[in-house]
Amino acid sequence: MFSKKFNYLIYALLLLFAVLPLVAGLGFAVLYSVGLVGVLNNGFTREHWMRIFSEGNILQSFLYSAAIAIVSLIISVSLALPVSLKHHQSFRKGLLSYLIYTPLAFPGIVAAFFFFQFLTKSGVVSRLLFQLRLISSIDQFPDLINDTFGIGMIATHVFLSFPFFVLLFVNIIKTERIVEYQQLASTFAATKWQSLFRVSIPMLLQKALPNIILYFIFIFGAFEVPLLLGRSNPEMVSVLAVRKLQRFNLLDIPQGYAIAVLYTIFVFILLVFLFKVKSRQ
Repeated sequence: MFSKKFNYLIYALLLLFAVLPLVAGLGFAVLYSVGLVGVLNNGFTREHWMRIFSEGNILQSFLYSAAIAIVSLIISVSLALPVSLKHHQSFRKGLLSYLIYTPLAFPGIVAAFFFFQFLTKSGVVSRLLFQLRLISSIDQFPDLINDTFGIGMIATHVFLSFPFFVLLFVNIIKTERIVEYQQLASTFAATKWQSLFRVSIPMLLQKALPNIILYFIFIFGAFEVPLLLGRSNPEMVSVLAVRKLQRFNLLDIPQGYAIAVLYTIFVFILLVFLFKVKSRQ
């Protein structure tokens, strides 16, 4: 009886402090974006929604954010897979088991500032190349910060996500007994590469897929890193929404709320897909 009451209390607190604020914030954003609340509440209108689509920034921003997140994840996962498979024992004890946690202690803004100091034309890397006579002037150093391809943002996200996926894969290797499956595959005359690409890697990716999707959502909606290292055009979704909300032009504020609503819908769709993946597993 006491356990049931305790569970009801937990559900009530979760509803009160997690679900209701989220629903209230989303509802306010929806009402503001259609002109029913806020400074410009002159009645229902679709003007603000039509404007964000007619300008073309929102679609470009969503595609750009998705591209940065996908490329960052592909690089991180591709690096973490061989490292965790080959050195999974080393990450359970010894020096590496402590050093791998170091990048995880960096907040996003600190990591972004760190790469900003390294990758700008006047940064550490360009000065080092100049001292080594590999470039004759700092201007010859390529644009890696605020560039079109988001190299600085991708490098920062890889720096932050690589240790996370290494630790995730090491834990999966241990709990799912991947090494034993590799040995079992070898007894059926499977080569080393066959056991790797048909047994180990598929199992790791299948078990890690929910976490990969969640990290995609995290990078897609990141704010600090693209704010410091990204371009003004195209912009990441979070930067575009905040810029609209902070503009002095009051007509841009409903557009910022509309972008926030679109982002929430996109994340909700991904979470539904994530739950389906989890239920299948």
